Amino acid sequence: MNIGIVVPYFTPYVRGNEYGLAQGLTHLGHKITIITSTARAPREKAITDTVSHGDNIDFDVRYLPVLIDVGDNPIVSGIKDHIRGQDIVMLQEDYPLICHKAYSAAREYDIPVILSSERTYSPENIAKRYALKLLDATTNRKLRDGADALTAHCSAAKEFIIEELGVKREITVIHVGVDTDLFRPGRSGRKYLKKGDFRILTVARLHRYKGLEYLVEAMETVSKEIPQAHLYILGKGEEEQNLKSLVNKLQLNDAVTFLTNTVPNYEIPKLYSECDIYIQPSIVEPYGIAVVEAMACGKPVIGTKIGGMRDTVLDEETGFLVKPGDPAELAGRITMLRDDELRRELGARARARVEKEFDWKYIASRYQELIDVIT
Repeated sequence: MNIGIVVPYFTPYVRGNEYGLAQGLTHLGHKITIITSTARAPREKAITDTVSHGDNIDFDVRYLPVLIDVGDNPIVSGIKDHIRGQDIVMLQEDYPLICHKAYSAAREYDIPVILSSERTYSPENIAKRYALKLLDATTNRKLRDGADALTAHCSAAKEFIIEELGVKREITVIHVGVDTDLFRPGRSGRKYLKKGDFRILTVARLHRYKGLEYLVEAMETVSKEIPQAHLYILGKGEEEQNLKSLVNKLQLNDAVTFLTNTVPNYEIPKLYSECDIYIQPSIVEPYGIAVVEAMACGKPVIGTKIGGMRDTVLDEETGFLVKPGDPAELAGRITMLRDDELRRELGARARARVEKEFDWKYIASRYQELIDVIT
């Protein structure tokens, strides 16, 4: 079966949802084409260490020329030629203009459409929020109502679709997956995380939505109770200087390290393997794929009770869930995980959970069930 996956941006180096989904469906015997633009997502423009488009890819990618990029929402030309001939069209989100054009072409050629969404909150920017609200009442609504199947990446996204967008149709939750052959437990070593005997890792864009200041504040308590604890923050962003100033103010320079150099994608599993625990302290988070990657590497995770983490982390079974913005509770859970036996137990359960419910082969099989229904 020919399946077209439509997404505004696609950077193979990032290996995001579209990459894994395409690989998973390819392994089921389908011919997959990712239909995208030549533009790059804002968060991907800072990435300089990339792989070529052909490396380790078993599917086709069609990069369409951009006519205009309206607020990081590119309009492309020639999309109808790539929609024609598909047996299924899968749209990643309802608001990208490329998805609007793909939907119209699919309807013209009578091709079934699956629409997926991960939205769990409205944009902070007032202009973007207004523009999205306008789209939600018009063209986005047309896609949500007209798609043959509607999926959400997590329970929080499903709730947003129902409660905020007023959708009353059936919505199937199908999670974002991970390559468990790539992300797996391994020898730790000391290539990236060289300081401390209790190594804490977080991987995030340095944005205030990520709640990293609360993690730094938690380290003030943790470093007193566990002198050998060391926090590593991997990422770049506008909050970098504010976070470094906070570290300096709390006199945590010997307990916190910022990893600002890009770690190659193939090295990310090794990075996870070097830590003892992984933390995602976000106050806003649509999904949190790094949480699943760390779990796949056999690490216990401390996350917050928001977004996709409510689905991925089983509290007190594979890690802990805490209230967002609560450094005291976060510090308490971190200190609990200094127990080696507890870490091994939770980490083993985390790996087993990912193998069963978040491997891309399983995620692809969930989409296959939808495809069988609508075709």
